[in-house]
Amino acid sequence: MSSISRQGDDIEKQPYIDAHEHNKYFMQEETKVNDGFRQYLPKLEHDNSRSYGPRQEHSRKRKIYTPDARPDREILVQVFGPSTDYRSIRKAAFQEYLITTDFKVARLPSNLSTYTAATFGVAYVSAFVGLGISLGFNFASAEGERQGPDILSTVRSLPKEIPRDVQEECLDGIAEHERPRKGDWFAIWGASSNTGLAAIQLAKLIGLRVIAVADLTRHGKRLVDLGVDVQVDRNDPPRAIAIIANTTNHGLKFGLDTVGKETAGYLQEALNRSRGGQQAHLVGLTGLPEEKLPGIYHYNVPIRVFHTVPMLGEQAMEWLEQLLIKEFLHPPDIFVAFGGLESVNGVLDDMRNGAVSGKRIVVPVGNMEHSRPMAADSTAVNKCDIENFQHADKLNSDPSRIKFAYWVPNVSGGLVVSKIKQRTMWDLDSNARYARTAERYGFEYALTQENQHESVSFCQALLHHTERLRVMAALLPGPWNPAVAAKQIASIDQYSKGRAAVNIVSGWFKTEFSSIGQWWLDHDARCRRSYEFVACLRGIWSQEQFNFDGDFYQFRDYPLKPKPISRPDRPYPEIFQGGNSAEARENAAAVSDYYFMNGNTLEGFQEQIKNVRKRAEAHGRTGHVKFAVNAFIIARESESEALQVLQEIRGKADKEAVDVLAQQVKDAVRSTRNKSAMAPMEPRSKIEELVQYSDGFRTKLIGTPAQIADRIMLIKSLGVDILLTAFLHYDDEIQRFGEQVISLVRKLEAEGRGKDKAYEISLTGDVYQARKQ
Repeated sequence: MSSISRQGDDIEKQPYIDAHEHNKYFMQEETKVNDGFRQYLPKLEHDNSRSYGPRQEHSRKRKIYTPDARPDREILVQVFGPSTDYRSIRKAAFQEYLITTDFKVARLPSNLSTYTAATFGVAYVSAFVGLGISLGFNFASAEGERQGPDILSTVRSLPKEIPRDVQEECLDGIAEHERPRKGDWFAIWGASSNTGLAAIQLAKLIGLRVIAVADLTRHGKRLVDLGVDVQVDRNDPPRAIAIIANTTNHGLKFGLDTVGKETAGYLQEALNRSRGGQQAHLVGLTGLPEEKLPGIYHYNVPIRVFHTVPMLGEQAMEWLEQLLIKEFLHPPDIFVAFGGLESVNGVLDDMRNGAVSGKRIVVPVGNMEHSRPMAADSTAVNKCDIENFQHADKLNSDPSRIKFAYWVPNVSGGLVVSKIKQRTMWDLDSNARYARTAERYGFEYALTQENQHESVSFCQALLHHTERLRVMAALLPGPWNPAVAAKQIASIDQYSKGRAAVNIVSGWFKTEFSSIGQWWLDHDARCRRSYEFVACLRGIWSQEQFNFDGDFYQFRDYPLKPKPISRPDRPYPEIFQGGNSAEARENAAAVSDYYFMNGNTLEGFQEQIKNVRKRAEAHGRTGHVKFAVNAFIIARESESEALQVLQEIRGKADKEAVDVLAQQVKDAVRSTRNKSAMAPMEPRSKIEELVQYSDGFRTKLIGTPAQIADRIMLIKSLGVDILLTAFLHYDDEIQRFGEQVISLVRKLEAEGRGKDKAYEISLTGDVYQARKQ
């Protein structure tokens, strides 16, 4: 890393800062510096910012000498630096490394992610320079803590530092008496762009009235939230021009276009070009009209001064820090599209069809192993707390909480048998990313499936990629021998420090057995084999010499070392098991730790829980069996939108695959002598139920986050300990569920919700009532 001298007689050498993209997550409050170099750095005060870098403030510390930064004096700095280039403000988009001078570096508040920062650095600088210099906005006129610099005065006081190609715009542009004052009108064409959103906020800080031209269908609410005075739809330019002219009484003097030459031409027609002899002023961010009307000063953004005038860079970054810390400047909403550059076309399709609307797309590139998912709502949670699990620990601190799990999508086709488009991948890299996100946003369990990727090895891989998450491996008695399973899970439990669990599935797909030469036993026999399988696992894991004499398995003085990790709250890996039949319930009551329930009616849930508890009491296991329920989550801004998604999933059902599934259901029912035991499976022969296995739609967690949280409180009050979730778009919905639903559930729990069954039923029970046919 080398050092470069800046221009200016009173400026000493300053080091370039090389901050690798993968290290810009702002989790540390100390700068990592070689001890031999630390003595040259000024002491930095602690405030709301984190990850302090060695940026010397130009006005206070310009005389501090900083030696050349050689390899043996390397600086690792976690900072934010708008890496613009005056020749192309888009050039920074795909940089893997940030190379910048110290006066262009800002500290990010601890509650702001790098993903969010990626969307507004260039936008802020463009708006700051374009408005402050070209249009003469005096940010020093803002009141109180909002007050910023008068950068037009700054650049005009330093004429020798201004590059020749922008001297005219900086030194000979807007006259002092023409500068805007509080109450003046300012119009932005393309107001929903990043720069437009930044410009709105900077203009409002100094008391201007703002007219925003944009696609109001997609961005109207955002513009209202930012305090726009007049919104104009962009789709009818002549009408938009007329509205602007009439609103300002043909007196508009200041305009910014962020779109292009054509729209800049529209905006200039709305400017006043004659009244009082005062010139109008128009800034074109990406181009100016080919035919320039008289009476208007036309400006490009002189972005180069940000790079060449240290005092201006300092002022820009110091004010940015101040605005972000005090939350006077709000970055745009973002959508993080994981998957690298290969995901770009897919997310662009999502933008076109409206699946992603009103948000800025951020595509992380590089080694995703080192990238950490951050919240789309960047201001909601301290991002450092997410990374170091403080957020998850806070969410999951109440011992009486309902816990959250998710189906691992390690099978192709996602979690619905439908041809609807899904943003869900089934490879290991994607699933490792989902798991890392899940454990940071409040999920405590994950359930792997055994149909395609082998479940136990996939479970081990996910445990390797995570730190807190408990992962369940699905085991199918018959193909699996309990001795092999017990040894393998015990070893994995040791490797993962006690985070392995198992889900025992008796199986009701005939071909799972017949295709590998296994006998297709009837339902009762499969359940008896599962009972023995679980009894053997428990015995092998807990006894020094295990003996067992069953119909399916026999053991004589069988030892296992090492055994799985044993803790007071978990003497061996937790054993989950589901099934609707009486035999399945009996197994859960006799030997399992958790009983998985499919989606059901209110009466159905209550009957199952009461029945299993009664059976457990008969086995002397009162309070030892807990309950988990399956749910498919569709959380949207409105209930109608969520229900439309449900209708689309069902409407695009893969009929051929569903027909195969329906036949398997019929085979399962025929395989038992006790037909009534399989009665709960009969409704699933309907296509709308078979589209999502385990009746996830019937749990009714489809609606707004608030509605879903309320219904979870009801489910908890019935005695459910774990909610097993599935999603249409795992790429973003795991994180969103954690942000919008789990956090709300915890708030409701803190208020005492989820304990009074009668009260919760009175609030939301009607959603689950059985409907008479």
